[in-house]
Amino acid sequence: MTTFTPRPTTNDNFTSSVHYAVTADAHPGALPRVLELFARRGITPDLVKVSKYRSPAFTDDNLAIDIHVSGLSDQEQDIIRQNLAIQVTVQQVRDEVFIGRQKNRQNSPAKLVS
Repeated sequence: MTTFTPRPTTNDNFTSSVHYAVTADAHPGALPRVLELFARRGITPDLVKVSKYRSPAFTDDNLAIDIHVSGLSDQEQDIIRQNLAIQVTVQQVRDEVFIGRQKNRQNSPAKLVS
């Protein structure tokens, strides 16, 4: 099992989170395969949201899977993104990193880091 190392940030007063936006075939095995990539690393996502939809461009249904995870290193983010992209049922993967609220303040805004 791979060891989980919290993602280093430039300022320890802020938390970081990565958002993976995955488009996959609406196949019964698609969601378990995607979530297995996190489970194998001992990572429990902060948020998982799934929507089934039909696009006019495709004849089959698709899944929009949004996964938020905090505390990943840059290397872990890349490995997970690459492993998501090679899944048979996955069509597209996008990821965004957010530097969020200060740990000691609850009303500070989040900012997007490219």
